[in-house]
Parts: sequence; structure tokens; C-alpha cells
Amino acid sequence: MSNPSVCRRGFLGASLVTMAAAVPVAASSSPTGGQDAALMDVLARYWKAERAILAMEAGTEPPVTAPEYPAWEARFDALIADREQAISQMADIRAMTAEGRRSKAQIVERCLPPRLHFPDAGLDDPEIRLALSLARDVAGGAA
Repeated sequence: MSNPSVCRRGFLGASLVTMAAAVPVAASSSPTGGQDAALMDVLARYWKAERAILAMEAGTEPPVTAPEYPAWEARFDALIADREQAISQMADIRAMTAEGRRSKAQIVERCLPPRLHFPDAGLDDPEIRLALSLARDVAGGAA
């Protein structure tokens, strides 16, 4: 019997590896304390987790039967959770500047398409919430 989280992880990992070259080195050029300071802090945490995930995906995954596999899987799963938490937090922070909106849009463009391949994607899904948050930001909070 296959583990659904492993299948999803493999699918997401494969799509992330193909986008590795597009990972920004820094999330923002805004000075600390700007209008989007809280958003930029969360974005930095997102990109840190994203780079670590990509590094693990680029490396060799130990065999499931190897003694080091549980630690490898736990680290990978923790990074996925960190990234998802950052996405959820971004959805709750309004982007006040064009740079903040662009930064959110970058995440939406990167994360939303792979997420839509899963039938359980719903309005409470972090990637969907982030897309709706960005739409509110751009619309000026009209919706």
C-alpha cells in the first residue's frame, strides 16, 4: 500500500526541482520597518524553507529501509510544514506596497498550479487562501 503523503511529496518535489533556478536569493529589497515589514519577514521564512526543500530534492533520498530515512523524512516534512505555515501567514497579511503584492504574486504563481492537481484543494487550503488574499490586496480589499 502506498503512502499518500509520499506520493504528494514526490509530485510536489518534482515540480519544485524544475523551478529551482527561479528561487530568489532574497525575498525583498525593502528596508526593515517598511509598510510590508511583517510580510517580508514571512516571505523570507518561506524562501528559506523553499531553498532547503529544493536542496533536499536535488540530493539523494535514502532508501525507505535505511536507518537514516526516518530522520531525512522528518526533516523534509518539517520543511514542508514550515513552508505551508508561511503561506498561511502570508494569506493573513495585507500587502501594502507594489513590492509586497509582487512578492505574494510570485508565491501564488509558484505554488498554486501544482496544488490544483489535488482534488482536496478547497477554500481553506493555504495556497488558495493566499491567492484570494492577493486578489483582495490588488482590489483594495473590496471583496
